[in-house]
Amino acid sequence: CRMDMPTAKEEIRMLSEAIEKCGRPIVLSLSPGPAKIEEAWYYETHANMWRITDDFWDDWKLLKNMFERCELWQNQVSRGNYPDCDMLPIGKLGKGFGEERDTRFTKDEQRTMMTLWCIFQSPLMLGAELTKLDEETLSLLCNQKVLALFELPAGQAKEIIRDDTVIVWKTGDYAAIFNVSGFDCMVNISELLEIQEKEFANDLWTGEKIQTNQKTAISAHGCVLLEI
Repeated sequence: CRMDMPTAKEEIRMLSEAIEKCGRPIVLSLSPGPAKIEEAWYYETHANMWRITDDFWDDWKLLKNMFERCELWQNQVSRGNYPDCDMLPIGKLGKGFGEERDTRFTKDEQRTMMTLWCIFQSPLMLGAELTKLDEETLSLLCNQKVLALFELPAGQAKEIIRDDTVIVWKTGDYAAIFNVSGFDCMVNISELLEIQEKEFANDLWTGEKIQTNQKTAISAHGCVLLEI
């Protein structure tokens, strides 16, 4: 339902009321394409999830832009209300739209996307051919330590740093450091997160223990996801 259509709000309200009366647990997911932040109160009142972007595909420009969208919507995440970053375009894509192909996202970009979706607590929906998933893609989707971010209180994650090279999100004892530049970079985790008292942090993707007061390399368009 597009909110710019004259009857959209009324249709959403009617759907919401019908779900309340039916006596069954049903998730109402909207694709208002993209949602308007000034209408957040309406989505929160009548729906459970709503898309905050136009169609999202495997293009770095779209992924980089999603950081701005997530920052815009970060205060609207709550239990039962989830701004939706759209489907994850990884694995085999394009069937039904033309020639089937592998995702154009690099391995680093795929990990960055999955990390942002999880720390922001966007609904996870896979836009790929399920019967052709390879082990690498499955390992990206099924990392239980990363998925555990959804068990944290909803709406706790916030963007705390942004510049032309690094974007940082934090929630509880977890932090994600993203390199959004086109070149590899080095970061001092202790200084960046102001955690001088913490000597080590665990990388949830690699399982490695990282020394926080030393320089840590992050690949272009890559990230580290840390338990501090």
